[in-house]
Amino acid sequence: MTQFDDLYLIPKTIYYADGDTSFVVGDSPATYDVKTALGKIGTDGYIICDGAGDILLTISHDGTNYGNSIRLKSGEKFTLRAISVSKIKITHSGTDSGYRLYAV
Repeated sequence: MTQFDDLYLIPKTIYYADGDTSFVVGDSPATYDVKTALGKIGTDGYIICDGAGDILLTISHDGTNYGNSIRLKSGEKFTLRAISVSKIKITHSGTDSGYRLYAV
């Protein structure tokens, strides 16, 4: 293990999990407030696109400003490891889909 691993592989006592198994255009965008749910900035976890269509993912480190969109295709997993996560916004891409979110 590296020193970096020692910082992030400490057992967590709280986590945040959510998702949508039938993500349709009317549900979009879905915003998840990880910082409020955890009581701290998230630093690990993942998002899995497990529906038929793609989803667009954007992450905010401060709860206000978001980065560029990341397209997740069906079956893809995006890891949140070592990313400062305050909020996550998931947007419909034009085809109905589904996703799971887990953050610590």
